[in-house]
Amino acid sequence: MPLQFGIWSPVCGGWLRVIDHEANLSTPDLVKLAVEADALGYDFYYIPEHYLNAVHGPSYDVADAWITSALASLNTKRIKIVAAVQPGFKLPAVIAKLSANIQNQLSQGRFALSGIAGWWKLEVESYGDIWLPHSERYARLEEYIDVIKGLWTVEDFNYDGKYYTINGGILTDKPTPTPAIFIAGESERAINLAASKGDYLFINADAPEKTAALVEKVKRLASDRYQRQIKVAMSAFAIVGEDTAKAEARLESIYRAADQQQIQYFQEQIDPNVVAHNKLDISQTIEANLGLSAQLVGDRATIIQRLQEYEAIGIDLIILKFESMLEDTIRFHKLVIAEYLQQKVLISS
Repeated sequence: MPLQFGIWSPVCGGWLRVIDHEANLSTPDLVKLAVEADALGYDFYYIPEHYLNAVHGPSYDVADAWITSALASLNTKRIKIVAAVQPGFKLPAVIAKLSANIQNQLSQGRFALSGIAGWWKLEVESYGDIWLPHSERYARLEEYIDVIKGLWTVEDFNYDGKYYTINGGILTDKPTPTPAIFIAGESERAINLAASKGDYLFINADAPEKTAALVEKVKRLASDRYQRQIKVAMSAFAIVGEDTAKAEARLESIYRAADQQQIQYFQEQIDPNVVAHNKLDISQTIEANLGLSAQLVGDRATIIQRLQEYEAIGIDLIILKFESMLEDTIRFHKLVIAEYLQQKVLISS
């Protein structure tokens, strides 16, 4: 299967920590973006779950991931809708039921679930959860996934774990097909959880030579230790221009507009044990998921060559962010993705 493409749902507003950032988008706007991405031919619409604004800070609002997921599923036809969830805010059995309802009644089999261990203590404690050390957050996420998958697939489900207990769990309307599971993270705990129980490991952007080792590691672990296959999805931020100089000039203007106070705030908020966020310079943290590290900046040919490099090292899916989500979602597909896929067709024929 050729490299697939998705976009992030901008539940926090614009993805860049810059002065005069793109305003918060309403839930109807997020659904309109999903509809546009569906019509263009994107493969995935990824909706992160946050209760505080993880891009611009807690003084800004954030759209609800699950309301957005339900409405996006109902209003699209082909694109896969991925809803993220952080344990502690909703019980796993509740998520199992919500997911099944969306899968069977709204998306007609196009729903997927992304498990997030969490990284922001303020968000966790502000909404009544208990802040756990990094390793325990992944231990809880593992039980969370166990319960969800159990309820999805087993009649009269029972579970006795450290964090969750289920006695005679009932989920009458089991999802068909069983939704794919994304596991987000790059730590040893995240890699092992994805290899053993996930369908995708979802990582932040990095250079191809660094990403290659991580991709090889999780795919080999899944195959050798757990006798299963796994895919790797990568987050990335892209800027395509008529020529590379114009794209790079646009990037430089972004750096000049950096909100240093906002960037410093999040550098202080991030749990230092979160592996992906230990790369803390402005060229990376100006975008919340380090997407500029992918270096998808340039003209069409430059970016297509870069995408080919990621496909060659085993990346299966790239989930994109842009400076202006609606405008650039359209522009990137027409200029880059359509040409990229056409080249794949010509090569295969």
